[in-house]
Amino acid sequence: MLTEILENGSLTHTMKQGVITLIPKPGKDPTLLDNLRPITLLNNDYKLLTHIFANRLKSGITQIISDTQSGFIKGRSIHNNIRLILDLIDYNYLIENQGFVLFLDFYKAFDMIEHEFMFQALDLFGFGGNFINLIKLLYRDTNSSVCLPRGTSQRFRICRGIKQGCPISPLLFIAATEMLSILIKNAEFGKISILGKELSISQLADDTTIFLNNLNEIPKILQIIETFSKASGLKLNLNKCEILPLKDCTISNTFNIPVKSTVKYLGVYITKNKNDLDNLNIWEKIQICRTHLNNWAQRDLSILGRIFLTKMESISRLVYPAYAVGVPKSAIKAINQLNFDFIWKRKTHYIRQGNLVKRFEDGGLQAIEFDSLNGTLKINWLRSFLRSQNSLWFHIPSKIFSDLGGINLLLRCDFDIRKLPIKLSSFHQQVLLYWKLIYKHNYSPHNTPIWNCRYIKVGNKSIFMEKWYDKGIWSVMHLLNDRGKILLEDFTANYDLQINNKEFQKITKAIPQNILCTAYNLFQNPDYRSPDLPELLVNGHNITANSLKYSQIRELFTNVFFPYRSNPNSISHLFSGDQKKEIRKNYLKLPIPPKAKEVHYKILSGVYPSKEFLRRRFAIDDNCCSFCNGDIESTEHLFYDCIFCKALWNDVHYWLFPKIPNLLEFSKNDIMFGSLRKEKKLENVLNVIIIMGKFFIHKCHFLKTKPSFFTFHKELCLFFSSVKFMDKKQALDLNHMIVELDLLENP
Repeated sequence: MLTEILENGSLTHTMKQGVITLIPKPGKDPTLLDNLRPITLLNNDYKLLTHIFANRLKSGITQIISDTQSGFIKGRSIHNNIRLILDLIDYNYLIENQGFVLFLDFYKAFDMIEHEFMFQALDLFGFGGNFINLIKLLYRDTNSSVCLPRGTSQRFRICRGIKQGCPISPLLFIAATEMLSILIKNAEFGKISILGKELSISQLADDTTIFLNNLNEIPKILQIIETFSKASGLKLNLNKCEILPLKDCTISNTFNIPVKSTVKYLGVYITKNKNDLDNLNIWEKIQICRTHLNNWAQRDLSILGRIFLTKMESISRLVYPAYAVGVPKSAIKAINQLNFDFIWKRKTHYIRQGNLVKRFEDGGLQAIEFDSLNGTLKINWLRSFLRSQNSLWFHIPSKIFSDLGGINLLLRCDFDIRKLPIKLSSFHQQVLLYWKLIYKHNYSPHNTPIWNCRYIKVGNKSIFMEKWYDKGIWSVMHLLNDRGKILLEDFTANYDLQINNKEFQKITKAIPQNILCTAYNLFQNPDYRSPDLPELLVNGHNITANSLKYSQIRELFTNVFFPYRSNPNSISHLFSGDQKKEIRKNYLKLPIPPKAKEVHYKILSGVYPSKEFLRRRFAIDDNCCSFCNGDIESTEHLFYDCIFCKALWNDVHYWLFPKIPNLLEFSKNDIMFGSLRKEKKLENVLNVIIIMGKFFIHKCHFLKTKPSFFTFHKELCLFFSSVKFMDKKQALDLNHMIVELDLLENP
């Protein structure tokens, strides 16, 4: 069919049609048309065809779209646009002249772009006639209707705009808006100049920012945009345009555009005031998270459900701003306190954070600790920086770190941020602090750079000498002559350096004497005379390598912040490593109620609130068994040793024995930790029965009734009857075993 379409030059009737759904913009009045975003539902055949064209366009689009555009291109990030403006604010003292950022807003940009303008842009960029004709084919004689509360509207022709929901539309749009970027870059107006580079424009799809050195340049920009609007169809919405001064400014309005101290840009508040920046982007988000979690607080949820909600309702709201903004320590503490208090229903935390955040196989529940997550986000920014140091987005940090030999050298140094001789923004400080936590290197004297070193200081600041480093001098070993001595004449001759004795003495005297002595001893071994700079390895991977995964970085931070081992309970002494992993994670895949899994997890972790556990933890006097009233109610007694529970497990075995040949009686380990068998389907059935049995005992304990097999079997049969309605593989396998073993039959 697709071949026929290409040959005939016409889409099928249904491929030309679309149904528009109007999505209200969050936080805005949905009764106003301007606050509705149209998303077009399209034919699957159409989407398949455009997906093919989109893949072809993606292969070469980076050659025509400049790096000032971040939208819809793989490897480019929305956070780069935000960080660029925040860097300009953090280092505004380096900006020549005043410095202003003009935020442009185009009215319904995706719906206003003229088709003919898109086609001409493709032609200008050198696309062939056949490809352009294929694109024209997608927009020829197309029509849509609007989805209404009852039915749809009449169909109408689409004469302009792109279809939001079409795979190729975003790429066509940024190709068209690249024309504006070209116009701005080639225009004669006062651009922002910082550290030897002029900044004029940055874009994310239609979100455009213009960088100006003074407000008098605005009429020129508006004239350029008016010219662009006449050709493209895009209309500037002056009512939503804003200006942000990068330095102090007393003007509140100019050329009918407001000058603001705080601007919301791409979902992040931008302001020069650090407290306001933190309050608007972090603390207000924490309050929103608290409100949403409070809405769930009265629900009787399992610990698994509560952990999931901390990720969905809390952590997810903070990830986006944390990628671009440095998060204060107090905020990190508040986020963790909020989440873990919610997990434990604002009661006693029976399990430490360090254990709860571990992987399932290590005895945890994979809760997220925000400090580890924030560190991962900052390291991911660092990886992007290392890969694209010459990019526009990283121009400012690249130049800032060049005063220390560049980011590649600094990361290899044993630095202390407080001792560095430059002023860094809070964001860049946080990035470096997190790097120090996960970079493991043996800093021995021969391979430790003397530059930016925390214990080699002049005036209480670490040092860096560019002309020395350019000659390959970075180690103490490079200062020694052939006899292992430090002499100015030999040093200048070896490296062809023109320095005086004062400069030489300043560096050599800053090196601690014990380091020099150790270096002299190492020099006697020829293997140490030519040191190599350490590699930037994290967990055995180069920091920029794709093989270093996001999850690995977060696990590294988790191990740094919580170095102690997983839950120290009896399971560690009873099973091998592989068996422990199976016991700790296999039950989570079983199609059983989350509350039953929670009871099992607490027993595995040694924190089930039996009376003896509560007596030891809170000094409660009563520790007699709730069932037999005779023995001490430990967890093992409550679920296995008590005569009433033992009778329950014996009845369960008596019921199963005819159905499962050679089934041995349940041992204490089987009941407490789960059954391990070679036949996995049988193992799953037995573990479902065991865990549901423990959940039944738990409910009896709570209701102060004695467990009986008759009641348990009735509950179990009700549960088994519901399994057939589940469509997951584990449920299908369990249902098959229920039928095969005839477990619904009365005992």
